[in-house]
Amino acid sequence: MTENTQLRSENAKLKKELEECQFEAEKLLNQATIYFEKGEYEKCKSEVNVLLRKHPGSNEAKNAKVLLEKSDLEINKIALAKKKVEEERQQKEKQRLANATKKMRKKYDDMSETTWYYDKSSPRYRSSRTNFYAYIGQKDGPPWLRLVIQYVADDWLFIEKYIIKVDGKFYEITENSYGEIKTDNGYGSIWEWLDRGVNQKEYQIMKAVANGKNVKIRFEGKKYSRDRTITNKEKLALKNVLDAYEALGGYLK
Repeated sequence: MTENTQLRSENAKLKKELEECQFEAEKLLNQATIYFEKGEYEKCKSEVNVLLRKHPGSNEAKNAKVLLEKSDLEINKIALAKKKVEEERQQKEKQRLANATKKMRKKYDDMSETTWYYDKSSPRYRSSRTNFYAYIGQKDGPPWLRLVIQYVADDWLFIEKYIIKVDGKFYEITENSYGEIKTDNGYGSIWEWLDRGVNQKEYQIMKAVANGKNVKIRFEGKKYSRDRTITNKEKLALKNVLDAYEALGGYLK
């Protein structure tokens, strides 16, 4: 191969490489522009960064830098918008929870230095009526929840467990220890009740009941049982207590 022939070959090869580089730079810029117009700004930045890394001195690189700045501006706008929405959501949630405690009936026990919170519609006495409700206790630290299931009638069931059906899903609550379900009577009525501290399992049951559409409970006795529908009033009261519990700093998930 003569010197002129070799030189022409090298020039042709170099020209081809330059054309390929130019083509790749154009292709990367075009793809980045498409991503930008579609609002896919992170993908746009990725294409631009490849272009700048491989073809930093190209004419396309200048336009790519402008596109990069625009993408960063749009990403910042989106982030600020999301932040604003989240701050508004948190503020509304904070206000909702703050209002929840206003719906409570408070009772302070001076001897135990404990404040008890009840929904205003919850019964004040064991013998008043059949009910499914919760209340809150708080002393020095975080609050705690208690669940009450009470049955008031003319005849004994001697309840052994409770079966709760929430929109087709079943839950069961039984005694943790013998005799935990208490009994008493007077004035021609009997009452049987459970009053216990709430664990995670019961917390989930309470949440389900509070948010359920069709909720029924069966009081399962030694020989007989009784069914009743948990009312909307009871569900709302339960929801109010759960909200207040969270507002006071309670945490059971």
